[in-house]
Amino acid sequence: MTFLWSWLRWLFGYAVLEIQGAYGERFITLCMKNEIDLWEIRRVCPGIIRVKTFLFSKKRFDVLARKSGVTLEYKEEIGLPVTLKRYRLRIGLFLGIGLYLLLLLLFSRIVWSVEIPNVNPVQEKRIRSVLLDEGFGIGSFIPWVDYKNLRYQLMLKEDDISFVSVNMNGCRAMVEVRFSETAPPSVDDGTPCNIVASRDGQIVSMLVQTGMRYAKKGQTVQKGDLLVGGIMDTRLGYYVVHAKAKILARVTDVQSQTESLTRRISQRTGRRVIRREWRFFDKTVNATPWFSCPYDEYDVVTETKYLSFGDGENVPIALTETYYYETYSQEESITPEEAEELARARLDEIDRLRFYGVEVESVNETVSVTDRSVTVTRVRSVITDICEDKTFYFED
Repeated sequence: MTFLWSWLRWLFGYAVLEIQGAYGERFITLCMKNEIDLWEIRRVCPGIIRVKTFLFSKKRFDVLARKSGVTLEYKEEIGLPVTLKRYRLRIGLFLGIGLYLLLLLLFSRIVWSVEIPNVNPVQEKRIRSVLLDEGFGIGSFIPWVDYKNLRYQLMLKEDDISFVSVNMNGCRAMVEVRFSETAPPSVDDGTPCNIVASRDGQIVSMLVQTGMRYAKKGQTVQKGDLLVGGIMDTRLGYYVVHAKAKILARVTDVQSQTESLTRRISQRTGRRVIRREWRFFDKTVNATPWFSCPYDEYDVVTETKYLSFGDGENVPIALTETYYYETYSQEESITPEEAEELARARLDEIDRLRFYGVEVESVNETVSVTDRSVTVTRVRSVITDICEDKTFYFED
């Protein structure tokens, strides 16, 4: 309550007033009878009383001062009216405040970001394309948005969408999309098909679901050998099927990686140039249209700085600075041990990508060193599916 009272006094403005004379108490009494607010009343010395009062009561004090036989002296005036009066001739200040309030009101009615959660990048690109075709995106004026038409157009142009919701959370648009669930395509589409070996190996396990078996567990096969046939021979004659089976085989995989004992590295010279771009909502303005990188070799580093109102809320106004650092190349020698470590690290990355979910029985590794390079070779024994569909045509 004290804070609110202090804020109201500053808003209306108040003055520090000294009442000089022998009849100061009479003046205060007349003010109270006329419902004039006075506070912090205290006697400074005999014949002088200091009070605080609102500025809009000054016009009534002259009459009351003559009636009570005192003189008034204004020591200080404080508050918003005093500040506005002091800067009344500075038109630019008031225009700036007005422009700020106008932009604040305008920005609060503009879409700053459009979020589409729980969709993959391909689906998100399609949805954003439809929204942009309908004029909805960053920079759209919120009161003009037809949300019903947006939902209708999304479901009309994207057949696999079953539900659309467009909600505004302040200046942030949240587009929630649900896709209809379609049954996975059937593996057996009725096309006559054999199963052949996709690579050399020794069969470890064999489960045939449809078709005629032509191989057995423990058999060694080569790439292209027939494992399961799609032609069935019965008492009633021949008929064709789409062969299906799961056949695991022990295969040998060989990978090698060679690293040179010399490599070229880049060093920065300390010189740089900067290219700047401003982005206002979805519009980009090149701040350095005359820019041209003067270096033959360089590193590029890009930084984007958003205008922010705090609390993590970024305004869709950003400055992108691209730094071009001049570099020069030089050769550096490394030891065979370092080259071997680099080659092994690259092979580890290959293993992580190629053999994810594959059973690796054993790994044998050999290292060969020459005057110029180091080669690391890995021979792996892995258990993997070797089935490969091979379509054929059968005439009655």
